[in-house]
Amino acid sequence: MSSDICIWCLQHADGKDEEHIIPEALGCPPGFVLPGTVVCRKCNNGLADLDSAVIDEFDFRAFMAGVPRKKGRPPAVRSRGNVVGTIEKDGPAISFNMDPVPVTAHDGSRLAPYRGSKRDIRATFTHDGNLARISFDVPFGQNRKFLRGITKIAFSSLAYFLGAQLARSPAFFSVRRFVKHGEGDRHVLITSSDDNHYSNCVWPPYISPSGDYTVTFRLASIKFLVDLSEEESYIRTFQATAQKCLGEKNWCILPVEA
Repeated sequence: MSSDICIWCLQHADGKDEEHIIPEALGCPPGFVLPGTVVCRKCNNGLADLDSAVIDEFDFRAFMAGVPRKKGRPPAVRSRGNVVGTIEKDGPAISFNMDPVPVTAHDGSRLAPYRGSKRDIRATFTHDGNLARISFDVPFGQNRKFLRGITKIAFSSLAYFLGAQLARSPAFFSVRRFVKHGEGDRHVLITSSDDNHYSNCVWPPYISPSGDYTVTFRLASIKFLVDLSEEESYIRTFQATAQKCLGEKNWCILPVEA
């Protein structure tokens, strides 16, 4: 097999584009990329919406951590409908619009009203003297594209650490099908880290006695465990281990079962 074959479509890769394994807008570690001989331009561009789905879930964390957007653009929150966040002269500023009509945000942009969409934020405002507080909850990990994007990071990491030749193996057919086309079902175990610092890192894959692979990595303050075996042979074992070590809290399996 030629060495210039894309790990996703298994077609010729032209060698011109690098693929950041962790999206740039979240702070990809320097050099943590796959060359254009491993990911072709068509798949690099075609899977960008999965990167965006991952970025969207971490938008507030990356913004408050001061992580630049793609190509070094200033940190911002701009995909939330009724919320906008920008870096101003005095530091981070966020506008929430809970009114039924559009308003002007702190940066002069038009801010849409709260409509109850999945990306809108329902915030509550309270104050005590000169102290004001805005509270809100953000659902996490409920977007199927987010799950595909997390699996994409895991599989790309496997190619980075263990080589593209392995990643092109037919053993990862179901992984490729899930990431590229959203076909089938895959799961991810997530848990919070021991600290609340913003940090991105990926550890070399774990290789089971049967030759299957599991990838663990951290985005912001959340750790992910992705079973890349064809039938997800170990995800239930990991679930049982998490329950034994962590109890009922501090972890879950995505997607969350109804």
